[in-house]
Amino acid sequence: MAVDGVQSWPKLILFGDSITQFSFSSDGCWGSLLADLVQRKCDVINRGFSGYNVRWCRPMLPQLVTKDVAKDTAAITIFLGANDSNDFEENPRQHVPLPEYKEGLTSMVEHLLSVGVSRDKIILISPPAFDAVEWKKECIKKGRPLSKNNKTTGKYAAACKEVAGQCGTQLVDLYSQMMSTADWEKCLNDGLHLSADGSRLLFNQLQPLIEQLTSNIPMKFPLWDEVDAENPKPSLLPFKK
Repeated sequence: MAVDGVQSWPKLILFGDSITQFSFSSDGCWGSLLADLVQRKCDVINRGFSGYNVRWCRPMLPQLVTKDVAKDTAAITIFLGANDSNDFEENPRQHVPLPEYKEGLTSMVEHLLSVGVSRDKIILISPPAFDAVEWKKECIKKGRPLSKNNKTTGKYAAACKEVAGQCGTQLVDLYSQMMSTADWEKCLNDGLHLSADGSRLLFNQLQPLIEQLTSNIPMKFPLWDEVDAENPKPSLLPFKK
């Protein structure tokens, strides 16, 4: 879409909690790896919100992805469940019951479809596996009770997979990928958030999906050795969308 003569680039939107918010950090680098993958083709938009759950993200998504935004959306990831799967007794603020979690994911997919994002462009990512031993250390430092376990996290991952199947979206089952990896705990840097190894694992699952979705998007502007050095302007304006 052009605004005052300026063309916007296709967007790859990353929507989720802290694991998305930190996706351009040195450890949680899966977002920056995606940005490198689609350089000069798409803008990668980080819409991660640390500590958030499906209940809070559900009313936010329509504000972030409107019909105008959807027109330029090459793909969108929804990566939630790590906070929702907290135990209600120990962490009622972040906990979301499993049925509400499924309903919230479904509602967000339905919103995206309603504004014009096709099913194949929607990628649900299950919450990662959880290492209670390491996260307990973080909880002790912060004076908080340990409020998660890996078994319950697995139930939320299965629910995410079920929603993807019912809605016909794409899926990255990060939980299952981690649990089938030797020394999967090394995929986490604190028991909850992704390490560099975990980020690479997630990126490796996303890469073929994103490559397929962006295969028809041309690189913006010519390569440097294709620019007419004597008369560069015709080579550079306008660029193809």
